[in-house]
Amino acid sequence: MTNRKPDELAGKAWRERDDTSRYSLWSKGSGEIRAYLDASELAEWIRLKESGVSKKYSQELARRTMDAMHELSKNRLGKIKRQRSKDGLSYQETRLVLKADVELPGEVSKENTDAVDNPATDGVAGE
Repeated sequence: MTNRKPDELAGKAWRERDDTSRYSLWSKGSGEIRAYLDASELAEWIRLKESGVSKKYSQELARRTMDAMHELSKNRLGKIKRQRSKDGLSYQETRLVLKADVELPGEVSKENTDAVDNPATDGVAGE
């Protein structure tokens, strides 16, 4: 695997954001958060998608992929660390967060849908 692998995985993971199947890589947020992605979920997804990747390497790839996603999004994605407990152990996990108020290039916002559906027209001159 090359150093470009995190960038490639970042693109694939970003496209998964709109997936509405039963198992979705991205979790739907609420309130100020539109969607979020946990590092542990990304590592598991990488192990499913990439053959021959160990658990330890998938965790490293997940970290590097999240860094690439944060950088490629030009800071539109927030990066937070949160405490998590599992099996009686407590550890920190990285989470990428897409806030509800973030505008994404190429995405039509709800406010702009009226302008697209009902464009303003100029009056006809001469009458």
